[in-house]
Amino acid sequence: MAQGVPPMDTASQAPTPFYQEGKASYYANMLHGRRTASGEKYHKNKLTAAHRTLPLGTRVRVTQKQTGRWVIVTINDRGPYSNKYIIDLSRRAAKHLGMTNGKGYSKVSIEELPKKDQPWPQRHVPDKPGQGLK
Repeated sequence: MAQGVPPMDTASQAPTPFYQEGKASYYANMLHGRRTASGEKYHKNKLTAAHRTLPLGTRVRVTQKQTGRWVIVTINDRGPYSNKYIIDLSRRAAKHLGMTNGKGYSKVSIEELPKKDQPWPQRHVPDKPGQGLK
């Protein structure tokens, strides 16, 4: 009987999705209309964000640690330029997380989502009525 090589566990070869915890800030209104690193204009009412290292076009779920509110954004810019923060959110994304009514920053977690050609939840905000945009 020939000795075969045991099959490799394909799950162990899958790349680990990016995960990070820290503070999020959001863009000032005066930046509305300026070009981002991706070449797009920043639009305060779109669900976008800036991150220092994630590839442009990456989609991430940003979860506010205290309330559990989350939003899916697309990375289209570089930043934040302060080491106190790990991500800069568009005003719409920040409003959804409740950041615009207080200190202007929030503790969050960032989870990379699969590429668009893979199945993932199509909603950008949760279905629960208490967690939606106001």
